[in-house]
Amino acid sequence: MTMQLILIILNILFILLLLIMTVITSQYFKRHEVSYNELLTEYRSNGFDLDLVTNYSSFLGSLLNHHKIIYFVRLYKGVKMKFAPGRNVQPEAYAYIQQLPQEKMGWILRLHRLYMIQYAITGFWLCEMLIFIYLYG
Repeated sequence: MTMQLILIILNILFILLLLIMTVITSQYFKRHEVSYNELLTEYRSNGFDLDLVTNYSSFLGSLLNHHKIIYFVRLYKGVKMKFAPGRNVQPEAYAYIQQLPQEKMGWILRLHRLYMIQYAITGFWLCEMLIFIYLYG
């Protein structure tokens, strides 16, 4: 097999893998959407700061699923974030998310891991495409 054919096959495999990963992550979120909405409602009812992207993405259906969960992942991991210039997210918000039981946060962390795998595959695919374009473009 020639190098060109190998890169074409690799490209097709990456695209198929990305499509499969997209379906898996979308279905995984859809299966836990009620849990997400409950968490979001509880979080809002406690009066904690909610970033603009998470707030608006919650109204966009299945679009931006990763943006819906990343704020809570960052709170769980204790990443210091600014809510507004000169004001950090409340320490109580971090404590609230970090004390949640595994049933409420575990699926979000697993979904985040799946998204990280999907982004890594995307990066490898882009590198493969750059090699293909460089060699045969």
